[in-house]
Amino acid sequence: MWKEGRVRWEDYNITKTDIDLVNDLLESMMTPTGVEHSRSKRQSVTPPTGRRIRREYRRLSDGERNAFHTVLQAMKTNGQYNTFANLHRGIVTTSAHRGPNFLGWHRVYLALFEEAIRRINRQVSLPYWDTTLDFDMVNPATTIVFSSAFFGNGDGRVTTGPFANWETPIGRLTRNIAGGSTLFTKANIRSILTRCRTREITVPTALPQFNFESFHNGPHVWVGGQMSGTNTAAHDPVFFLFHAFIDYVWELFRVHQLNDCRVDPSTDYPPVLGEHAPNRAMDGLPGYRNIDGYRSYWTQNWYSYESSPSCPNCNSPYLRCDTAHRVCVSSQRTLARDEPATVGGWFSYGAAANSIFSQARDDVAMLNIGPLFIGPPAEPRTQIGQERLRLSRMGVGK
Repeated sequence: MWKEGRVRWEDYNITKTDIDLVNDLLESMMTPTGVEHSRSKRQSVTPPTGRRIRREYRRLSDGERNAFHTVLQAMKTNGQYNTFANLHRGIVTTSAHRGPNFLGWHRVYLALFEEAIRRINRQVSLPYWDTTLDFDMVNPATTIVFSSAFFGNGDGRVTTGPFANWETPIGRLTRNIAGGSTLFTKANIRSILTRCRTREITVPTALPQFNFESFHNGPHVWVGGQMSGTNTAAHDPVFFLFHAFIDYVWELFRVHQLNDCRVDPSTDYPPVLGEHAPNRAMDGLPGYRNIDGYRSYWTQNWYSYESSPSCPNCNSPYLRCDTAHRVCVSSQRTLARDEPATVGGWFSYGAAANSIFSQARDDVAMLNIGPLFIGPPAEPRTQIGQERLRLSRMGVGK
């Protein structure tokens, strides 16, 4: 499977140990076809470690969340986490992005990652981070998910929480939450669900107001640090939970296709050529073709999603129902002494209003991130949005 000549090796930085892990997982996910004198294989009907249910991060109990964190820590220690993070670089920044294979490649990638998780603890599944629960807050930067009980701090080098002081190829894990762009929103989801064909929501044929991949780019930029780079994003564990959410939204679209549009999502792969061609082998995931990520067996046999929390009962001590808007929103974390609960006054004459934002920007500036995700424009509650608002009030740039 992972053999020279059969895999695109550009910029993978793969070791023999990495190759053995990926091959072992891929082999376990497939079974022989049963055809005599044939070495061909097909997708296994059921996952080796059992069917799993993915739930929103804040819907896990404290014990379940800690068990998930413990597995990721073990994978970081034994090198498996870095193996997966290093798969998301090089050629996949084009062959699994900027086209319809964006959706399918990441679906298979997450399934492989989740299988590695469950080899360590079969009671753990990959949760998803629904960013709409944070976007609907007064100030998304104060969300509890960037606290020591969840992802750890988001203001500069990560020094709290389960991923504190993690090293990456470009330095210490670092973030600058709410720096720019925007989180994925419920309006984005509603927009996607007005379409019926995959070509209407994927690059290069989607109109901007329906562009799923562009919507996805926003939170990469919003989190900042390693998450903002195409080659480095997977080194922040936020990546895997966020992409599980992207996969959840795609599954909502697929159900809509089947039930409302009478379109078979397993075959609705846009007719494109090149790296995103449907029958081209997936980079980094040999044994699969691009169209295999669209097959229905993943959510029929391998995993399913619990629906995102909704009012009136958000079913989590870390969520509350905003009765005025009838949506669940995240609880607020404990704020630092000079950290504002609202978004006004973050900047004054081009300088950060407090040391927290200033240090986060300085820490991220020290990283050699490389190519960046291009997200939607900064919304008003981000640092860039606040600076633009300040300049507009001064009449600058008019």
